[in-house]
Amino acid sequence: MSAGNEHEHIVTERKKEIGTIILNRPEVMNILDAKTLKELGDSLTDLEKDKQIRAIIITGGKTFSAGVDIRVLKDKDPNGAEALSRLGHRIFNQIENMEKPTIAAVSGYVLGGGCEMALACDIRISGENARIGQPEVKIGIIPGFGGTQRLTRLVGIGKTKEMILTGRTVGAKEALSIGLVNMVVKDEELMDNAEKMAQVLAQKSPITIKMAKDLINKNQDIGRGLEMEINYFSECFASQDHIEGMNAFIEKRTPRFKGE
Repeated sequence: MSAGNEHEHIVTERKKEIGTIILNRPEVMNILDAKTLKELGDSLTDLEKDKQIRAIIITGGKTFSAGVDIRVLKDKDPNGAEALSRLGHRIFNQIENMEKPTIAAVSGYVLGGGCEMALACDIRISGENARIGQPEVKIGIIPGFGGTQRLTRLVGIGKTKEMILTGRTVGAKEALSIGLVNMVVKDEELMDNAEKMAQVLAQKSPITIKMAKDLINKNQDIGRGLEMEINYFSECFASQDHIEGMNAFIEKRTPRFKGE
């Protein structure tokens, strides 16, 4: 296995036909910021260009990702929020539209932007301890990296509304039962199973993998919905509710939303 890059927040490993991208910010539960997203995009581009790599795994160790840094979001105005949302959309669209198949190997917290990153992958394999969800409503905003559209494609309108409108997270078993993940395995066996799946995909013709992905994605065209999500996400940052929600989160108290 070869590893090593100049990135601060992302580690990339290569093992024969399999490339693995590891979010490497365990001290903050792999929260996402602009730097991490840009490094993720660079790593994806490098693996996409590597002709030896046939399948890509994205993982984060004990915790996949707890989402976007609330302390960074707190100071955003609508323009700043839109810029961050567009960056997240660009990177996660890159994951979804890559010619090579992608696998999210998730464990621990898979929340907000972390959940949206997993949703952009072709296949999701979960450890038993995972908690998955889009809890943004609890801090006065909506999902901003594609969650309103990709979650609906996977689990349907009813369950998506339940999860996003309540902010409730689901455990691995429930995630499997509603189609949010493809497989649940023991935590200590997560990467072994992800690599086995990657090997299966790597043995297939890259041409047919590319064609199949392209056709499936085009049949689920969500471009208009994604653009509307960016606009609505940025509008949240003009409200007092988002300030109250984020302050309450940081202060560890229940928010008092007024609809203003």
